[in-house]
Amino acid sequence: MGARIPPSSEDIQIIEGEEQTIYEYRNNGILLMIKVVPKNKKRRPYYMVPADGSAHYTSLEQHKKLYPQWVIVEW
Repeated sequence: MGARIPPSSEDIQIIEGEEQTIYEYRNNGILLMIKVVPKNKKRRPYYMVPADGSAHYTSLEQHKKLYPQWVIVEW
């Protein structure tokens, strides 16, 4: 099994806002993941995921609704 190659900076679009920073992760132009990082340190970062629970390998731009999802535990 080969080593995993990290995505290049061209695959990640960073959008700075007043209250949050949004990271859009793309592969071959397909939007795969959206991470939202609030500037208020009391709020946790979250990911926008399809409301219908479909797989993440399809473009998020094709979904009508996205809901926030938080990471509860990491190790």
